[in-house]
Amino acid sequence: MKFTKTIRAWHRDLGYLFIGLTIIYAVSGILLLLKKDEQNPSYREIVVEKKAKADLSPDDLKRYWQSNFADLPKLKRIIPEDETYKIYVKGGLGEYEPFSGKVIIRTFKKIAVFKFVNDIHYNSGKRFTILAVIYAIVLIFFAISGAIMVKGKKGFKKRGVWFMIIGFIIPVLLFFYV
Repeated sequence: MKFTKTIRAWHRDLGYLFIGLTIIYAVSGILLLLKKDEQNPSYREIVVEKKAKADLSPDDLKRYWQSNFADLPKLKRIIPEDETYKIYVKGGLGEYEPFSGKVIIRTFKKIAVFKFVNDIHYNSGKRFTILAVIYAIVLIFFAISGAIMVKGKKGFKKRGVWFMIIGFIIPVLLFFYV
């Protein structure tokens, strides 16, 4: 009886302690699942189209940029390619089409909350390794302690074992058949 009470207390108190981290991992996991075209959900893409003079050389485009595109990010580099110029700007990149004069710039702005949760989920800078290991151990504890706390006909031995088996089978089936 004392063992069960101790397990319940630990399960309850660790559950309270790890609510915040569970929400952070869950939100980050959802963001990662919903990302489109491999775009990092921590950043918002801003696309700007401008019209410049046609047939500018890279040096002419640099001068044109300084005098006509003050509202755009700072120009860092221009690399001529086959029919376009690759343009590198602070916080993004783009291209210039010499034949039409069309300039398209894509910059990326951090979304602070998403960046924070994704940095934890991705273990950015390896700062969260110990926290992630502790969290994984606690999740294993939650699974085991939750299974052994309930006794009787709705307990693990009678009912829970079947749900556990189903919990293993579903991801295996999804892995092999979807």
